[in-house]
Parts: sequence; structure tokens; C-alpha cells
Amino acid sequence: MAAVTKSPYKTRMLDSWNYRPWAADSLIEVGTLSAAEPIALACHVHPDVQISAIRRGWRIYATSFGEFRATAGDVVIIPAGVPHSSHGGEGSVVTHLYVPNTRDAVRRIARPRHLRHSRAVSPEDLLDAVGAADLSDEVPFAKTLDLAKLVLCNDLEIGVVAERSGYSRDGFIRAFKRQIGVTPGAYRLAIRVAASRMRLKRGDPVADVAYAEAFADQSHFGRHFRRAYGVTPAAYRSAFAVERSISFQTRRRGGA
Repeated sequence: MAAVTKSPYKTRMLDSWNYRPWAADSLIEVGTLSAAEPIALACHVHPDVQISAIRRGWRIYATSFGEFRATAGDVVIIPAGVPHSSHGGEGSVVTHLYVPNTRDAVRRIARPRHLRHSRAVSPEDLLDAVGAADLSDEVPFAKTLDLAKLVLCNDLEIGVVAERSGYSRDGFIRAFKRQIGVTPGAYRLAIRVAASRMRLKRGDPVADVAYAEAFADQSHFGRHFRRAYGVTPAAYRSAFAVERSISFQTRRRGGA
């Protein structure tokens, strides 16, 4: 498989991305980008299926399955757990949905897909378009994850994991990058940043999240989070504060 290449654009440290829960289903997250200038995101992963709708301009998604250049009206689907980076042009407008992979519309998604000229924009239309797509020729990404499981199931140094797997250290790194698209170290980092995103969504304090995911300090954590998702950890956390408040109040009323 192809390596996930670095974006030709410098990753911007701007809060151009905005995230929020979808009003109709709070378990589905909506991300939007209105790019005044080229915006790139570093390699990262999501625990959910990502559905990307290009509303204006263009955006390229680089994955271990190759690059997908999407223009206005196109949709790109990236399965949960697939490392990817992205960049796009000035003036691009993009909507992302992050959908739990247990949902019927995305249950069959096993590798990245590019739906051309879909024209779907709203979350409802995007879910319908993906659910109606012909995905019969899928090759499950899960079959490529054997080496990834070795890396994530323990905290051993990569050289030790390689030796126990019958590889030299360099041979293991090459095999891992060929199969997953990034080095073992980069994959471990991407998984930690993704886990931090889930902690922030549920309301954990930023400093606690940085400590829990073993970042050197809050600043170190913030740099990696922004490179991956385009916003600060605090901004991302606050975007879900209203949803958490409503959920808490509902539980209190229900228990009264």
C-alpha cells in the first residue's frame, strides 16, 4: 500500500475548522471548513467513519490506499482507523461527518472510496448517498491491521516488537509503513491524539487529557492536536459543552 505522504502545504495553525454534534443525532459529529487560504491537516485517524463533502474548491485526502482528489460535488469516505492527511485550495468549503461504524449507512465501508458528482451536502443526503453506493468490491482494511495490533497492544519499544515478530527493526518499520501507510511511531501518536479527541468530547479538562495520553505537557499536546484536527483542544472541547450540558440536565430531570 502507498505511504501517507506529507502535504505540500504547511499545516496551518488556524481555527478554520469547526466541530459540533449533529442536531439530529448527537453521536454523529459535523466538521466544517471555510478556507481563506490553503489549509492542511497532518496525518491522523478517527474512531468513526469520515464522510467528506466538497462544497466548493478542492481537497486531497492521502491514505495508504492512494490519494483522492475531490472537487465540488464529490464525496470521499474514509473508514475508521485509516491514517490519512489532507490539504486543499484557497476558498475551499468542506463538510465532514464522523459516523459510528455501527450505523447501517457506513457498516460496509472497508476502504476509502471516492463518490464523484454526488452533490450531497446535508448530513441526511450524505448518509443516503453513502448507503446507496455500490461497495460490493471492498477489500476490508481490517485485514491489513495485523502489524498495527502488535504496535498498539503493548508499550514495548519498536525494536522489541520487531524482534518478537521475526523482523529486524528497520524491516519491521518498512513492512509497517507499506501496510499501514505511516511508521509505527507515527501511528502510535495518531492513535493517542484520536483518543484525546474522545476525552475532550466527553468534557475532560485539557491538562488531564494531555497527561492521560502521555504528552510531555499541555503545549506539546496542543501542537499535535492542532496539526491533526485544525483547532485547539480547548476550542474542540468547548464545541461540545452545550451538548454535554443538555445531556446532564436531561439525566437530572429523568432521575428526579
